[in-house]
Amino acid sequence: MRRSEHRPGYCRATGRDPLCIGAFTLLEVLISVSILAAIVTVTFLCFSAATTAWKKGQKLSDNLHHGDFIIEQVVMGLRSAYFPEGSAVRGTYGFWNEDGGEGEGAQDWISWVKLGRALVGDDCPFAGTPHRVKLALANDDDGKTRVAVTAWRLHGQPDDFDPAEIEPTYLPANVRGFNCRAAYRKVDGVIEWLDVWEQTNRLPTLVELTFYLEPLEEGEQPVEVKRLVRIPLGVLSWK
Repeated sequence: MRRSEHRPGYCRATGRDPLCIGAFTLLEVLISVSILAAIVTVTFLCFSAATTAWKKGQKLSDNLHHGDFIIEQVVMGLRSAYFPEGSAVRGTYGFWNEDGGEGEGAQDWISWVKLGRALVGDDCPFAGTPHRVKLALANDDDGKTRVAVTAWRLHGQPDDFDPAEIEPTYLPANVRGFNCRAAYRKVDGVIEWLDVWEQTNRLPTLVELTFYLEPLEEGEQPVEVKRLVRIPLGVLSWK
């Protein structure tokens, strides 16, 4: 018997010392660590990208939710427009607006007479009587640009009443721009849109509302929310 076979721990079956079985060389260890590091890096990047996409999607969902809320409030307000039949003072109930440019920087405002709680809330004391509302963009107390709503009774105001002194209420969501166009007439099947509604003693039958919400990330395009709204009493104002 060879002398090496008498060493402690010697394995006759393999002819090697069991303490050396399964051992790694330094090169194998370095390769394994490098592969593991690459896997961890790729996994982290994928997780980070997925998390960023989820947060961005959540923010987009919130913005669209707020945008839809604004649109629905304005739509209900426009569809609640009031115009008495045979009115002798038609201009009192007409649609007023001002063009403030185009695109994401548009700063239009619109005003009309309505009934009901839309845009003024359940607690408004004159919600059930004709009242005029004005919709515009303004900075709130935090300096954020929002949709500002002012409303006042159509009748019974003092001689020195000034609507500009009314404290507005703000709808949620940061808004960068607001653009409104009114349909004037249809010629050969094509609608003629007006940026400035000069028929201030009447209501348009159709308006196009476009709100530009704050972008998800700095430097990106704003989120555009658009809606066409038909005003039921618009037809009555032209009779």
